[in-house]
Amino acid sequence: MTLSEKIAYCRKKAGLSQEELAAQVGVSRQAVSKWELGDASPDIGKLLALAKAFGVTTDWLLSEEGPAQEEGPTPDPANAPPTAEHTWVDSVPGAVGRLLRQYGWLFGLRMAIGGGLFAAFGFVMRAMMNPFARTADRFMAGSSFGYPGDIVWTDEAGNILGQTGGMSVSSPVSIISGFVIAVGLISLVAGIAIAVSLYPKRKGPKE
Repeated sequence: MTLSEKIAYCRKKAGLSQEELAAQVGVSRQAVSKWELGDASPDIGKLLALAKAFGVTTDWLLSEEGPAQEEGPTPDPANAPPTAEHTWVDSVPGAVGRLLRQYGWLFGLRMAIGGGLFAAFGFVMRAMMNPFARTADRFMAGSSFGYPGDIVWTDEAGNILGQTGGMSVSSPVSIISGFVIAVGLISLVAGIAIAVSLYPKRKGPKE
């Protein structure tokens, strides 16, 4: 059994994700992934941290012995990584939960970027459409027809004295753009909160 296979085996047996193990050892999740794929090997300091996290000896990690030699030792609960954020992520059901567990804080970052772009689109739509809507409002208000459902009062010469009822052209534009902006801002704030809460806390220098 190779070192890379043992790292993957022990991590899964301890119920740790790559991100959690990386936070405990003090490296990036990508470093743990490379260790498990055999593309890189941990240095002596990280090897000691791995042995401590798994509750095994460095001699066993470096040997070719199988997992039977690892059955006895158990991980030290005092060295277990924080589980608060892991717990709430695991409680999220469905596709969103799978995305959170797969991408972690990157899911929140992408959600925040998407929400920001969505909100920006709403602001641009409002800025571009409002002048046209106001022009249409003035045109309709100045016509003898008014808006559908309007009651228009005119004098004997046909001049408009007043009107009531109906909906202006700018009303649906404001409603739609306001909805787009609200959804975008909510996604932006939620994405930032997810990214901050799931971002791994580094305990040592990043490899």
